[in-house]
Amino acid sequence: MDLPEHLHQLVSELGDSLVKALSEDDHCRDLAFQIQAKGYGLMLILEAAPMNAEQRTLSNLENPEASLPFSEDDLRLMKSFKIRMD
Repeated sequence: MDLPEHLHQLVSELGDSLVKALSEDDHCRDLAFQIQAKGYGLMLILEAAPMNAEQRTLSNLENPEASLPFSEDDLRLMKSFKIRMD
């Protein structure tokens, strides 16, 4: 999917910020080194996808976690990286 340039820039900045945050976290850095020591590379991929009208309703904006397609484990992981969904 082709993103508008301004959205592409925002997603790119978010990716850079996430990589920086992950690299500054000692536990994340240690895990990355362990994975790389086993011969694997790591890649962070972000996807921006359009939402339908139902997903953008005011009630969903008041409680973002209610409409997001993330499991409880996903939300805990994002919270541990201080990623907020607002």
